Amino acid sequence: MHEAGLLAAAIANALATAEPDEATGSGSAGARRPVAVVIRVHDPIHIGVESARMHAELALRTRGLDDVGIEVTADPVVCPMCDVANDVQADHPYCEACGWPLPDKGGHQVEATVRWVPA
Repeated sequence: MHEAGLLAAAIANALATAEPDEATGSGSAGARRPVAVVIRVHDPIHIGVESARMHAELALRTRGLDDVGIEVTADPVVCPMCDVANDVQADHPYCEACGWPLPDKGGHQVEATVRWVPA
């Protein structure tokens, strides 16, 4: 369940720190509304893309933003054995080329940014 907390915190932080005026260059914060939340999963071994999408939807819904689009991408994980970049599935954390277990990236696992448009 740690994904829920990580995604909720990342979205709350993105909404709180992304000033709409700075993001778009005009208008007032009250006249703008988020059009999309972009989630970047840095450690796809521990947080799957679909899990991130689901928890982002729930986090937005609790804020009354269920009509805001969600884009989720995941960083590739490089195999320490053969140096191949892998698009990882959380349920199969092994290198596609050599079968070696892929490393835990640790640290900051998800990041969220907000795109704004006029209301």
